[in-house]
Amino acid sequence: MSERPFPWERNYPAGLPWDIAVPRETIPAMLGSTIARYGADIALEYRDARISFTDLGGAISDVAKGVITLGLRRGDRVALYLPNTPAHPFGFFGALSAGLVVVHLSPLDAERELIHKLHDSGARVLVCTNLGAMLAMALKLLDAGHIDRLIVADDAQYGPIAGMAHPPIPQHDARIITIDALRAIGRNSEANLPLTDPDDLALLQYTGGTTGLPKGAMHTHATLRASVAIYAAFFDGQGRFPPGERFRAICVLPLFHIYALVVLLLLQLSRGSTLMLRLKFDAETTLRDIEINRASYFPGVPTMWIALANIADLDKRDLSSLKLVGSGGAPLPVEIGLRFERLTGMRLGGGWGMTETASAGTGNLLDGIFKHGSAGMPLPGIKLDVVALDDPTRVLPYGETGEIRIKSPNLFKG
Repeated sequence: MSERPFPWERNYPAGLPWDIAVPRETIPAMLGSTIARYGADIALEYRDARISFTDLGGAISDVAKGVITLGLRRGDRVALYLPNTPAHPFGFFGALSAGLVVVHLSPLDAERELIHKLHDSGARVLVCTNLGAMLAMALKLLDAGHIDRLIVADDAQYGPIAGMAHPPIPQHDARIITIDALRAIGRNSEANLPLTDPDDLALLQYTGGTTGLPKGAMHTHATLRASVAIYAAFFDGQGRFPPGERFRAICVLPLFHIYALVVLLLLQLSRGSTLMLRLKFDAETTLRDIEINRASYFPGVPTMWIALANIADLDKRDLSSLKLVGSGGAPLPVEIGLRFERLTGMRLGGGWGMTETASAGTGNLLDGIFKHGSAGMPLPGIKLDVVALDDPTRVLPYGETGEIRIKSPNLFKG
């Protein structure tokens, strides 16, 4: 790796440092500070429900003590098979608070992929919802012996939802418990939460499996916390997160994906922002969230931006509440970035990251030097160069094609 000053630092604006300090703390400790500060403020919006930071903290504590009372111990794996509902943050932070390791399953996974991830990770407990067809699949996995216990969030408590059913949750089956019943157990439990360390494993995040079966990237509390610190420094250093300002963030990106997990669930909640949980993307619904619900932050993927950029009257819509946008997950077509900027005056910056980097890698500046179609420059705290494909020790000069080599505190452990 080359040494400082790195060539990209000369393009950093004043106020944006490359050298950053990453707090040595666990994810529950990070969120605990936010809960103490923002208590009564709203953390989650889901349909008509409003959940404060205090209530979120209570749910997390209940779930953590509940799973310990059920017999789970530090280091055990728990699979989350959930869309963007409050059950995800309840389960995610609750599991980490109990010293467990989260394994994300995608609602889009085929049965074969679900079985592989469960067996590969060793997860024997699964958290799901009775929204749509997910409960039926979870019950199938339970009856086939791929898991031992099922925790089900009853989505019907939030009211009916068009086009989606709420199948009944089986009763009188000792293997199945609702998340509300689990919370009641935890609330009345005297279980002590284990002491966790930043270097403890927190997450097994499976890659897309483009070169075979999906592989679980191992992230610790420390690597996830590092990505939060990296993104925070990048936005803070460009004046987009004024001290104490809370965003209203549209969360339609799936929380089971590393991109949304880090830039929305972890980063935004750590700053006291409100997550507007959405189950699926619809261009008009998103615009209403901006115009009527006054969303101030919307990270999306190229397919979403293509749909929005092609709305005929986009330049006449009230986007005044929107302060920050971003695109990730795949390359953004240059013409879409140009069109969006022409119609709205906002740069649609993208970047590069991987599951293995807990999302953070490179990014385009919000102001200053900018090139449509570029992945930008390394984010604070990240060292990056390009090496020869046939010799990973040979650093290539500018203008040559090779393989990215990266060193940073947010890298996975294996």
